[in-house]
Order: sequence, then structure tokens, then C-alpha cells
Amino acid sequence: MVYTDLHYFGCLSYYHVLAQHEHIVFDNTAAFSKMSFKNRMVIATAQGPLHLSIPIVGGRDQKTPMNEVLIAYDSPWKSQHFKAISVNYKRAPYFEYYVDSLKALYDNEYAYLNDFLMATQQWTKQQLKAKWLIDTSIEQPTIHLENKWMDSIKPNNFQTEGEQFQYQQVFDEQTGFIQNTCIIDALFAMGGKQALAMIS
Repeated sequence: MVYTDLHYFGCLSYYHVLAQHEHIVFDNTAAFSKMSFKNRMVIATAQGPLHLSIPIVGGRDQKTPMNEVLIAYDSPWKSQHFKAISVNYKRAPYFEYYVDSLKALYDNEYAYLNDFLMATQQWTKQQLKAKWLIDTSIEQPTIHLENKWMDSIKPNNFQTEGEQFQYQQVFDEQTGFIQNTCIIDALFAMGGKQALAMIS
């Protein structure tokens, strides 16, 4: 079992940790922290890594518990994120296979950040055909925890921390391999079966 934070389409080293466990418990009560992947993901582009952030009500300096953090909709972030993904991955081998269900995910409007992040986790698990059980915790779990892996990989060190992976990316020739991007990078490049095998 692993007890961890919800991440926005987390990086590959995050999913490598998840794939080692049969039971994932996501912490709903941890305080929101800036410079984390709780509302940010990294995609690969022809110009290098691109950070996409979900705006939240109250700004990023707050310490609100994650289950109370509201998504801000005063900017069209959903369409911007989906457009950035579409533009940069449209040539990826498996992009067309996943794009419709991904668009449906972005078409929904979630009030709370945690609800959207949980939807991205469920979508990712389905596309990977992963077997792990996903659970959430309102309070500190009383069950034995194998470990608590939280916030060790951040947007300012994601390329140097954690497990290192290598596969064919869309913009390899322009940028070289961009290490430890979000899980959808590998999903679009290899498909769910091979992506899961790589991170496991």
C-alpha cells in the first residue's frame, strides 16, 4: 500500500511508485502546497518541457486542505490545456486512440480540485488497464501503511529525481529525450499496455 497525494496527470516516477502497489490511498486532507504537482503537469513540446497549471481560488500561496481547494474558472484553462496537449501530441502513435475520452474529461466542470484530480486518476488507470485499487482518505488511515510518498518530486527537480525512463517521444529530434514528463506522454507514445509495463 502507498499513501500519497493526488497529482495532475503525475510524472512517470510518480506512476512508477503507484505501480508497485495493489492499493493506493490518496490523502484528501494534506494542505495545498505551491511548487508541487497537485495542480501542475509537464508535457513535452518542440520547445522543451511545458508546465500546465490549474488555477485555484485563493491563489497558490494558500494552505487550504486539498479537499476544500476550489478550481478557478475565470480563465479558459481547460480549453488551453487540452489545446496544448492536442497540438503537441497529435503526431504521437496512440493519440487518436485516447483523444476522445480525454476531451470528455476536460469537458466536465469540477468545482473542487480533488474531484478533477480523482477523475484524471481513474481515467489514467482505465487507459493503462492497471489493477491497483484506488481509495481516498478523509482522515489519517488507521490501517498499516507501507510508506507515504509525498512531494519528493517537484516541478523544479522532476527531471533528475526518481526512476529514469527512455522511449520514443514526438520531439526527440528537436529536444532530445525529456525525462520524467507526465504519464500521458508515455501513454500517447506507447499505448497503455506498454506504458504500464515500462513503469511497473
